Amino acid sequence: MKPDSLLPWVTVLALSEYSVAQAQDQQSALPASTLPASVQPAADAKVIKVFVEDADCDETGPLHIVYDDAVDVVEKLPPKEQRKVRYPGEIQEGFAKPQVARDKETVGWTKTYDHCCQSYPIPRILTLYRSGRIIRRIQQGQIVWSWMFVAGGKRVAVEWGPTHGTAAGDYQLYAVQTGRMLSEAYGDEVIQKLDRNAPNWAKRLEKV
Repeated sequence: MKPDSLLPWVTVLALSEYSVAQAQDQQSALPASTLPASVQPAADAKVIKVFVEDADCDETGPLHIVYDDAVDVVEKLPPKEQRKVRYPGEIQEGFAKPQVARDKETVGWTKTYDHCCQSYPIPRILTLYRSGRIIRRIQQGQIVWSWMFVAGGKRVAVEWGPTHGTAAGDYQLYAVQTGRMLSEAYGDEVIQKLDRNAPNWAKRLEKV
């Protein structure tokens, strides 16, 4: 999605690209940002929008995090030959599903990957960002069907599932600060949805 308007005077920054952890790691913290402190968003700056530039093919353009102090933090894909390969035949193709939490400080998006058995990129990793740096990545082995922030950005709920088939989703709730999974619920494979006893956060995510 292209931005409605981008002010010409914004400062453009670039986030460092971090290597992807092995699939068996459900979540892991990333090193502190390598951005110089002098060019990070102001301490009291708030995010006013996040978007991914359109592309002419499956590969997306950069992801932008725009602040109210005129800073535009940009996460770019490196040239294809320099990208980290998670598995043979699987390479990152872009960004998808960006969201801003209600606190206007925490942002998230999924990383999409080419996979050997798919004809289109699939979302495999949820990346979380706050105050000028990537603070968390969450992966589970399946793909991200949907996700949302909870409690104003303190928690994040993710629905995971297979790329094909009619299996019900696996709903997981994580603490953003620690990456620890706090709760889990499974969809009923017979009725293809959550049952009435599922937690409220999962029911909300089911409607996304």
